[in-house]
Amino acid sequence: MKHNRWKAVLGAFLAAALMLTGCGTLSELLGMEFEADKYVKGILDCTYKGEYADYMATTEATEDDCVSSYESGLEVEAGYFASYIGFSDYFNSEEMDPQLKTDLVDFYREVYQHASYQVKDAVKTDSGYNVEVTIQPIDIFTPALTELDTYITEVENGLNAGLYDEVSDADFYKGYAQGALDICEKYVDQITLLDDVTLVLLVSEDADGYYAISDNDFANVDAQIIYYP
Repeated sequence: MKHNRWKAVLGAFLAAALMLTGCGTLSELLGMEFEADKYVKGILDCTYKGEYADYMATTEATEDDCVSSYESGLEVEAGYFASYIGFSDYFNSEEMDPQLKTDLVDFYREVYQHASYQVKDAVKTDSGYNVEVTIQPIDIFTPALTELDTYITEVENGLNAGLYDEVSDADFYKGYAQGALDICEKYVDQITLLDDVTLVLLVSEDADGYYAISDNDFANVDAQIIYYP
């Protein structure tokens, strides 16, 4: 299985998928101080909880924007699972079973509801705002790991023994992916939260005068939400 560091790479794509719509301008017009901590919490709630109120209140995003970002984030996470388990080529191909993709996305929809994070008050600096975020990573894969490893080994042994020689690649990967998902779904009710991880995010103005967090900072947060052993 692949190490969690690869999650940070995909986190950058998730940051792009999340529409970090310009914020700050509306607050300035109304004579209000920009609430960087509320903005950060809004991003996290939008990405992991499917809750949009804070994000919409601090940006120009519409509810449709938020729903699109949330669904895109779920699909990115499902794609990471495909990479983690070893069927990313199938996941990204036209042969990917649409119902299986939906089931993978819905699996993460349920897992994400366990996301736990606390956002502290923003601290204004010369560079923008520092916002401290404390995350308790979701751990579902540690309890599932023994069964997953056994399953993967059995499939690999079957491949080596020629058991799948008459099976198309698409059918093989569909069955393999479904089996892995079936195992993981059994462990949703055994999810635990790991020790706190604290990160400080910089919310700063871009060239157009809008406040945003960087792709790198978002990727660092996203890499901690779910623990992949």
